[in-house]
Formats: sequence, C-alpha cells, structure tokens
Amino acid sequence: MNYEDLTPGMLVRIAPGHQSGYGGRTGHVIRVGAVDLLSGGTITGALVDIGEGGLLAVKAEALEPVELDPLQPGWAEFEV
Repeated sequence: MNYEDLTPGMLVRIAPGHQSGYGGRTGHVIRVGAVDLLSGGTITGALVDIGEGGLLAVKAEALEPVELDPLQPGWAEFEV
C-alpha cells in the first residue's frame, strides 16, 4: 500500500508472514507518519491497533486496505 493512501481510522490487514508475528491480522490505523523505534530505527508507515496489548509500527508496504460489507439495517457494530 502507498504511504499517501493511509488515513487514521482506516481498517487494514497486515501482510501474511510479517516479521512482527502478527501477519494476517486486521486493525485500525491510529497514526500515520514516521515512527521512532526503541531499537533506534525509524519506520515510515502507521501505528496499527490490532485489539491486543500494544500498538504495532508497520511499514506502509506491509499493509493492505480491508473493505467490509455494510451492515444490514437494524444491526450495529461495537467493540467489547
């Protein structure tokens, strides 16, 4: 995915086999930009919330957008 196409709130899937061990999981983009890592490097991509403890810093190339079918009338989506 292109860096310019990432927007906060966007639903994305992490590429299968990603070195983080979370490949194939979906999450929401929290922040887009350069992320300084504790190991000393920098990643240009996004912070992704996958609904577990912590956020993942993922390069834009390792993300793909997820399109969900709209909910039928009368249904609502929420996180537990």
